[in-house]
Amino acid sequence: MTIKNNINKGESLRQWVFLFLILLLIAAVCYLFDFCFDGKFLTKSNLTVLISHAIIPAFVAWGLCFIFACEFTDMSIGAVIVIAANVSGMLGSAFGYPGIILGGIGTGMLLIAFNFFIFVKTNIPSWIAGIGLAMIYEALAVLYSNKVTQSGGTIAQLDNSLRLLAKPPYIYLVFFLGFIAAYLIYNRTQAGLNIRALGSGLKVSADLGIDIKKTLLSVGLICGFFVGCSAFLNESYNARMTAKTGLTSLAMIFQPMAALMLAQVLQSRINIIVGIPICSLLVYSIFNMLTIAGVPSGTWQEAILGFIVILFGVIAQRNTKGVVK
Repeated sequence: MTIKNNINKGESLRQWVFLFLILLLIAAVCYLFDFCFDGKFLTKSNLTVLISHAIIPAFVAWGLCFIFACEFTDMSIGAVIVIAANVSGMLGSAFGYPGIILGGIGTGMLLIAFNFFIFVKTNIPSWIAGIGLAMIYEALAVLYSNKVTQSGGTIAQLDNSLRLLAKPPYIYLVFFLGFIAAYLIYNRTQAGLNIRALGSGLKVSADLGIDIKKTLLSVGLICGFFVGCSAFLNESYNARMTAKTGLTSLAMIFQPMAALMLAQVLQSRINIIVGIPICSLLVYSIFNMLTIAGVPSGTWQEAILGFIVILFGVIAQRNTKGVVK
């Protein structure tokens, strides 16, 4: 037992040393870039924007982490965020901060849990069903938007007095609570253990006595919680979320997916829940640097994001044999 404890302590120490070295390398690159571009990067205002923009996709990446752990893929998450953000804004305008928080989280949990109900009952590959659900959710959001506009109203928009959750120091408190919840659920609960066990295959998990349907429902609820948090933070930051069709909502999950895949690359050295916000900050910092360097957004930056997603995906799956779902 003593030898095993010493091995665990040694491994934990190596992980913390590796994390420190990664952070040191990131800091060195940031200082070098800041020096090359006349101190435009490491300003207080820019760093505040960087951290805030990294926190919101980190919540989405935490949600994706639970889905990917059980070998499922849900492409409707962006559309769910749009709907949940609108519900958050609508209830927030009526009931204040309780409406903002509960509207976003409740809608996120309800819709993602419904998604997994569809995945389980239909046996359709989750990525196909997810695209179909994304189209439905986008259409519903647009129908709501058009109906409100035609009646002479405006889409749910938060008053400035109700947008503090996306501003320091409140956004840091939301992040801290979300991080604690994600870490404990993923690493310290039976639900987290069962979800990760599903990655070995549903038949194997069933043979181990895991209730597959109950576990998949818990995936939907847990992922929905973090997606809902991202929704009310998005609503708080932007004041309102505009609904569009044509699967435009898919773009909302690309940065979180890039952060998650990079965290998967590092997870042999850093716990994936810890790695996600670090990688999210790194990914957003890259795009912030590109903006400062004058690289056009919407064209080259999107192309670079696509390349990053593919690159991190290839590296993350380099030891996987067979077909990646």
